[in-house]
Amino acid sequence: MRRTIAAAALLALSSSPALAQQTEADPFIWTDPDTGCAYLVAPGTGITPRLRAEGVPDCPESDIRLSESFERTLRESSRALGDAFEELGRRLEEGR
Repeated sequence: MRRTIAAAALLALSSSPALAQQTEADPFIWTDPDTGCAYLVAPGTGITPRLRAEGVPDCPESDIRLSESFERTLRESSRALGDAFEELGRRLEEGR
């Protein structure tokens, strides 16, 4: 009889991690009724705007196209970062 009770208790405890995954604390997507923007909500940890694959907020009025000035800034920043890595590589080679 004790073995049966112990086995039942062990079975119940071993299934609890699966039950714990189905809690209210799991992240979920919430849409703001006023703006229509979607947010990823993780209860107890925070909220963040949900982004589309293009990197823009998941909102009905989000413009997917990048502005010309932002695109130019992004291109120039990428070029400067590449130049900095090349310079770092040269300095490391000189130091050997």
